[in-house]
Amino acid sequence: MKAVAIVGNSDSGKTRLITALIKELNQRGLKCGVLKKANEEVELDKEGKDSWQFMAAGAEAATVLTPEKIFTIEKKKASQTLLGLALDRFEEVDILLVEGGQKESAFKKIWRLQKAADFEEKMAPEDLLAVVADESFPVSPGYPLFRAEETSKLADFLLNVLEPLEPLAELKVDGRRVPLNPFVQSMLTETIKGLLRALKGLPENPQKVEIKLKTGEKDEKPERT
Repeated sequence: MKAVAIVGNSDSGKTRLITALIKELNQRGLKCGVLKKANEEVELDKEGKDSWQFMAAGAEAATVLTPEKIFTIEKKKASQTLLGLALDRFEEVDILLVEGGQKESAFKKIWRLQKAADFEEKMAPEDLLAVVADESFPVSPGYPLFRAEETSKLADFLLNVLEPLEPLAELKVDGRRVPLNPFVQSMLTETIKGLLRALKGLPENPQKVEIKLKTGEKDEKPERT
C-alpha cells in the first residue's frame, strides 16, 4: 500500500483534490482509502442513536453492520498514531490518501495552495513531493507544480514516486524481528532523531537511519556432564 498526505490551510481545496484523485485512480482500477486527521473533536454520531447510547454507556467501541456498509466508532487510545491506523486499517487498498497530517513524518506530502502568495518556502512541509495550486507560478527549490485540474498528471506522478508505506521503526534482536506498536515506534524514532541532531555533519532530515548494537559476548552454553 502506498500513501500520501494532502496538506494545506483550511478551505484550500484538500477535500476536492482528494475526491478528484479517488475518481482518477478508481478509473485505473486502483482501490483507494482515505484517512482524515482532524485538529479538533468532531461528532459523527448523533445523540439518541443506538451506537451513541452504547458509547455513552462506556463501550470502548461500537460497530453497526448494514447490508452494504460497516460503521465503527471507538475511543482513541493514547498509543494510536496516524501511521499505525494506516498500516492496521488499510491493508487492502492500493493508495491511501491522508487529509491533513502536516507534521506526520511517516508520509510524503502534497501541499495544496490556492495562489502564488500562499507559497512560502520556509513554511513548506517536511517530505514535500509537490505543490498543487489554482494558478501556475515558479516554485523553489524545484518542487513540481500541478494545477488543481491536472488530476491525471498528478496521479501519474504519485504512482511513479511513491514507495510502499513502512513502519517508522523496526527492531531486530539476533536477527529476529520484534513487533513494535505505533507508540513505541514513534517514541524510538523521535529519541534517535533527537540524538542525531546533537551530532555534527549529518543531514537535517535524514530519510533512513540504521543502527547496530553489540551488547557483549554470546551466552555460553553450559557444559554437559
